[in-house]
Amino acid sequence: MTHDLVHLARSEQLDSLESAWQQAVQSPRPDEAPRYGATIEALCEIDMASRALTLASNMVEALVSGRHLDAAIDLAQRVVRRGAHNEALARRLVDLLMERYRDEDWYPVLKERAGLKPEQITAQAILEFERLRRFTKGNVVYHQAGWGEGVIEGFVATTKELTVAFASGRREDFPLDTVLSRFKPLDHDDLRAMKLLQHAELVRLSEHEPAVLIRRVAKLYRGTVTSQQIKTELSPSVIAEKDWAAFWKRVKTAATKDSWLRVEGTPTRPTFVLRDRPVGIADEAAARLAHQNDLGQRVAVLREYFERGQDADVRGQILDLAVKTIEAALADKKASHAHILDGVLFLEEHGRKAPVAAAQELRALVLTPAGAFKPTAIDQLATQPSREHAVKLLPEALGPQWADLCLAALPDTPSSVMEHIVDQLIAQGHGERLLELWDKIAPYPRRFPVLTYLLGRAHADGVFDKRQDRAAAVAVGRVLLHLGRVLNAERKGNALFSRLMGRLTSLLSGKRGYMNLALKDISRDDLASYLGITERSGEDFPQEITDMILRCVADNYPELTAKAERPFWDKEENIYTTRKGLEAIKAEYRILVEDKIPTNSKAIGAAASLGDLSENSEWESAMEEQRNLTTRATAMDHEIRSAKLLEDQEIPVDAVAPGNRVRFVEVESGISRTFTVLGPWDVTNESVLNYRAPIATGILGKKVGETGEIPGPHGPLAVRIEHIERAL
Repeated sequence: MTHDLVHLARSEQLDSLESAWQQAVQSPRPDEAPRYGATIEALCEIDMASRALTLASNMVEALVSGRHLDAAIDLAQRVVRRGAHNEALARRLVDLLMERYRDEDWYPVLKERAGLKPEQITAQAILEFERLRRFTKGNVVYHQAGWGEGVIEGFVATTKELTVAFASGRREDFPLDTVLSRFKPLDHDDLRAMKLLQHAELVRLSEHEPAVLIRRVAKLYRGTVTSQQIKTELSPSVIAEKDWAAFWKRVKTAATKDSWLRVEGTPTRPTFVLRDRPVGIADEAAARLAHQNDLGQRVAVLREYFERGQDADVRGQILDLAVKTIEAALADKKASHAHILDGVLFLEEHGRKAPVAAAQELRALVLTPAGAFKPTAIDQLATQPSREHAVKLLPEALGPQWADLCLAALPDTPSSVMEHIVDQLIAQGHGERLLELWDKIAPYPRRFPVLTYLLGRAHADGVFDKRQDRAAAVAVGRVLLHLGRVLNAERKGNALFSRLMGRLTSLLSGKRGYMNLALKDISRDDLASYLGITERSGEDFPQEITDMILRCVADNYPELTAKAERPFWDKEENIYTTRKGLEAIKAEYRILVEDKIPTNSKAIGAAASLGDLSENSEWESAMEEQRNLTTRATAMDHEIRSAKLLEDQEIPVDAVAPGNRVRFVEVESGISRTFTVLGPWDVTNESVLNYRAPIATGILGKKVGETGEIPGPHGPLAVRIEHIERAL
């Protein structure tokens, strides 16, 4: 009944509204007070404030007669907020407020503060009293700067103090003025308030009315909420993690049927938008269609709403709308074959009979008047599912010559459907004929990356095993490695190449393991060629492919990768230091974690006790210092774990190395200098060099008489090694 009241008001069916309202006045229900108010507000929105006042006055008196004072007060206040009241209703509201709250100890305080005087009643005073009343016992308030939400537990009229029990478990007393200026009252249907006072109701909504629960969450985010924000607000505070999947399934179905919610985004990551007025999803789709310029855009809209409509009835309505849309386009005779085919395929994909045959429209789309096959025309279809569906229809659309036409056009076929055409050819028994293309495309993996991969996959799958003229596995492997080098070099910012690189890696080193076949009994020259391709392919070339080749090298021709051993100090994963240096950094680390960080934590606690964190510079400074200290502690811990003692290393005596003392002379100036090269934690004076410092890296590994370079004030300086001796 009450839902009908709101609808009648919005649709301006005033006679029917009057009749229905009079029936409601005969037996008013307090639980329907929000709907009564919504009806009054709907009338005010269409400039019928006088009619709204009449209806509201009647309902207020009916509610009072039934002793439903709270509902009567709420309805009267809505009228005042809308400015649709008269003096009589305002005075009646003040009388009701006094009758309802005169026994409360806070009533005189708030009445005086609001300026609510019987002899001079104003809307401003009524609304201010309503605002102040939300700061009384049993209401929920919110402090944005740090305290969060809490329930008002008490109001002491003599001291004008409030007691607030916060969700965190903390309970504090505040002066009334502080609460009024620093806290925000929350509506009873606000999700934050419901978590404190109506948790059982939230659980009920999650099980039986999930769309209503989503509306509550959306209000927190100004009417638009993402799936991640919903989970943040509800799990695990309302919905257990183990129950989330079942709840989310109910949400997606219920939201598409909820007239107050608009669903945007994708089916897997939807966004929910709270409407100003209720609208059904099928009605919304019909309204959107009226604003589209062509059939292609209309079909895209229909697809979007079909995906959003998780309910079978809603989807059925969308498909009905699609049939009418396509029939209208056929009658108009202005739509392109691609757009008509899009619509026909959409219907066929979901079991609906279309006004025309899809194969007929596909033939008209992809064949020129001269009978040439244009596979690029398939890309005119709006969605990938439509393109893939069209490929399945090619034999029917093109007739007996379909395989000849597809093979001839395959190098020029769009990547979006090339694989599906290849799969169709193989499935229909034409796979061996694909080998005719191998010699044409194998030398050009950059020009034909997708087709090169697909023919390589056909080799791996044994499609050509009966052909005596098929390429040897080692030759196919070389082509695929060249393809990998091309893809790896150009895949950044190229989604197609990135996906293809992943699939090629799987083909060569995954379950198919085609690289194992290519490496079987491989010659030294071919293996050297393989190794050279991977070395030229960059550091981020798939390691699993490189490893397979390196294992083959190690087992058969290890000399191909023989390299000189790196000096110990060249291993960046380790830090080399003396025992004394290591003890020094450990002592510094202990001071940091046992003294500085605990001291700073106490400072944070002391700063937090000062109150409002939004304007607490001491707290902000202490938190910043804590972040710096913990970051430094983490770094030091990692460094200490990677430390190696110089005393344990084999230090060469004939070359500059950590653990040696070196004297060198600047070639140009003749100035002689002596340094001891040690670790970064051993530098205690100017005569000790950190082996990682630029001045040391320029001479490490040099022998007596050899020349190196060190940084100078005006550029690099050439130095000659004069003497080397052990320092440890």
